[in-house]
Amino acid sequence: MKALNPRCELKQHLQELSFKKWQNLWDNGNTGRYVHKVLKTVNLKPVFWTHEEILFVTGHGPFPSFLNRFHLSDSDSCPCREVGDLVHYATTCPLTLSWHIRKPSTSLESLSYQRVLEYPNSRNRIINMIKFIIDNENIMRLE
Repeated sequence: MKALNPRCELKQHLQELSFKKWQNLWDNGNTGRYVHKVLKTVNLKPVFWTHEEILFVTGHGPFPSFLNRFHLSDSDSCPCREVGDLVHYATTCPLTLSWHIRKPSTSLESLSYQRVLEYPNSRNRIINMIKFIIDNENIMRLE
């Protein structure tokens, strides 16, 4: 005669299987790759980010490369003639020099973005930079 597992064990086992499947989809999916650099593991706990931090993690927002991708702008260039994406504004753009962070090497890119959000000083730089870009959106795009 086979004994049935208690309900709590079955529930825990199903939850573990669900998390494994969800993690596999997150690791091997095509969407959310910017966010995947920062949040490597799936979790039910909410992340309390400001609007600017969400824009930083997703790469969405008033950036020429993002707007051009959705045909909301004719050019993906910053006024300094570089591709106007978030990494450019955060690391090399002369218009946002006051808020630059160190440009990460390709191999350490995801760790670097995680660290930016862990340290209050770096986090404030990013928040202030994105606020500046939003407030000055008309001069930050090449039209």
